[in-house]
Amino acid sequence: TETERLCRNTTRQECSTVYEKQCKTVYKNVCVEQYKTEYEPYTETECSTQYKFDCEYQWEGDGNNKVWAPIAGTCKKNPYETCKDVVKTKEKQVAHQVCNDVPEQKCV
Repeated sequence: TETERLCRNTTRQECSTVYEKQCKTVYKNVCVEQYKTEYEPYTETECSTQYKFDCEYQWEGDGNNKVWAPIAGTCKKNPYETCKDVVKTKEKQVAHQVCNDVPEQKCV
């Protein structure tokens, strides 16, 4: 017996699963610490010294001509301190959080 090979063209369907990348934008809250200068009031007492002459006094003259006069040689230069509160400000660095939404791509 003789065999003969018969060939025919056929179409065959081949399937495969193709995964599609899906991306979306998500926002991530990112915080950083920043410093800013603030001014803080405070009170400081400032003093100054002034010198004044102090003398001993006596009445001089007669009758209606009497005057209150310093006694010679008794005058002294004495220090007098005057103090007052003065409001001043000082700088200070204060940390604070600065947060921003940063876009990020998430793909699955």
